[in-house]
Order: sequence, then C-alpha cells, then structure tokens
Amino acid sequence: MADASDNHQLKRFYTSQHIWIDNTLDPDEITLGITEFYQDLLGDITYIQMPTTNKTYNEAERLFVIESLKSATEFLSPLTGVVTKLNLSLNETPNLINHDPFGTGWICQLRIDKQVKLEQQFMTYMDYELMLDG
Repeated sequence: MADASDNHQLKRFYTSQHIWIDNTLDPDEITLGITEFYQDLLGDITYIQMPTTNKTYNEAERLFVIESLKSATEFLSPLTGVVTKLNLSLNETPNLINHDPFGTGWICQLRIDKQVKLEQQFMTYMDYELMLDG
C-alpha cells in the first residue's frame, strides 16, 4: 500500500472498483488509474484495452479492460465524460501500472460533463484505506 504521507495521494479520490481520480490540474478534467492495492492483486499486467479518444462514456459504462497473468478485469467509468487523452506508453509497456500506478501508470483523462463534487461522490484516501481494512 502506498504511504499515507504522500500528499498527492491524499488529494485524489477513490472508487470501490479501485480506480483513483485526480483533478488537481483541472477541475473539469480528471486523470484515472488503478490503485497500488489493486494492481498488486492483479499481478503482472500484460495488456490494456484502452478507451476510445473523443468518445463520450456514460457513468458505469465499460471504460477500459486490464489483462494480467491472473485475469481480465473490466473497469467502469466513474463519471460521464469524454476521453481526452490516453497514456499511450501503456500500449508498449502495460506493466508501468505495476511499477508506478499513481504516476507513469495513469490510464486516461476524461473531460467531465458537469461540475461534480468529487468529495461527495467518491472516497478519500482515508475512506479507501478503511474500505480495504473492511
């Protein structure tokens, strides 16, 4: 598990599906990735089926799929929005997620349809940790 003293992690939000959400650069655009905890559960990541750029995804619609030596997992979009950017490095090196899930292992960016209050809809780092301790 990542160190709770990592200030950047504390500013992110988390879903029950182990997706982290970062809107520190632009409140209308979010960066998404999976948590260190979940990448560890998946094991060695071998492939990522990325979303389509400039396509609108609805909340709870399949956004991306991560394949590992253990399984293939579908991840649902946490919000409705348009995919604006993909981490194309993951096409050649999907295991960047294993090595740096909160940094170079980010997956995509979404321009969200409406201004939402992330703190009301998603978990804080502390809440996410509590969920894991369960």
